Amino acid sequence: MEKNAIEKRLQEILLPVFGLTSTDEIPIEASLVNDIGADSLDFVEIVYLIEQTFSVVIKPGELAGGGTEQNTDDFFAEGRLTASGAQAIKDHFADGSDRIKEGMTKIELFRSISVADLAEIIQRRIVS
Repeated sequence: MEKNAIEKRLQEILLPVFGLTSTDEIPIEASLVNDIGADSLDFVEIVYLIEQTFSVVIKPGELAGGGTEQNTDDFFAEGRLTASGAQAIKDHFADGSDRIKEGMTKIELFRSISVADLAEIIQRRIVS
């Protein structure tokens, strides 16, 4: 399944989660938390919908690490993203994810996850 198709399908399944009526209200590059307002309960529903729709299991803790199967605790020192951790996460995203910066906290990283990021993680899981 191509990333564009995954992105479109994600936009569709996210509509009821956020009480929206048009996929135009969920831009692909929008942060689910910072821009659309997702909370922890929304992410439980989003992860469930991804599993049901795409037959892919994503653990919530994996999201902050870009879907990498590595232990993301190794990416942090004293609660902040290390340079090598930032690079490891960036390497998992086709766009290079310039928004991922050394020094970010796990919460800041999690809050930056976009629809495009989710689509990329899903695409990798479908292919694997």
